[in-house]
Amino acid sequence: MDKHLYLLSGMGADERIFRHLSFPADYTVHYLDWLTPIPEETFSAYAARMAARIEHEHVTLIGVSFGGMLSLEIARLRPVEKVILISSIKTTGEKPAYLAWVRKTGLLHLLRLPDSIIFTRRKGVVKLFLNAETAEEHELLSEYMKKTAYGYLRWGIREVVNWRNDFIPSSLVHIHGGKDKTFPLKLIKADYVIPTGGHFMVYNRATEINEILKKELK
Repeated sequence: MDKHLYLLSGMGADERIFRHLSFPADYTVHYLDWLTPIPEETFSAYAARMAARIEHEHVTLIGVSFGGMLSLEIARLRPVEKVILISSIKTTGEKPAYLAWVRKTGLLHLLRLPDSIIFTRRKGVVKLFLNAETAEEHELLSEYMKKTAYGYLRWGIREVVNWRNDFIPSSLVHIHGGKDKTFPLKLIKADYVIPTGGHFMVYNRATEINEILKKELK
């Protein structure tokens, strides 16, 4: 049986965040890059377009952060062997309180403001929440911020804030960091916890994650 592994990065990121991960030789690895959202497109409709690009039957999904949420939406639409979440959330109950606060207070309306007001000064906040540690990581995050389309960010932020989910695939593995500031561990029911891991641990705690993947990708 051919085994295929599809990787889904976090919001605004690309396949480079997986560069330090290693996978069993019997898996064929594919990166599922982000599509440009259609105006007013729902998350489920977007997931359907992403799922249509999966060309194989025996598929395992690895999703990081927003990509983890997307992997669950894809698993709702088509059969998958397993879903592995890294630095993500899987249910509405795992969403941090600040997202509910943004939703209730109507702060999403701020996304209507010009790009120069909303996005051009986000650098410090992004690096704080992603727990970047080295000059290499800071540079990678800077590249992501420079290239990510603002329309995509507006859509993605809305979907994260409004996302509600209680669907859990039959085979799911959740890997989380003890120092994750974006999705605090206290709200997460994780199968594996990397105590020193932050939200960028797929990149800077790859050694520990690789040991877990060895157990789960058999």
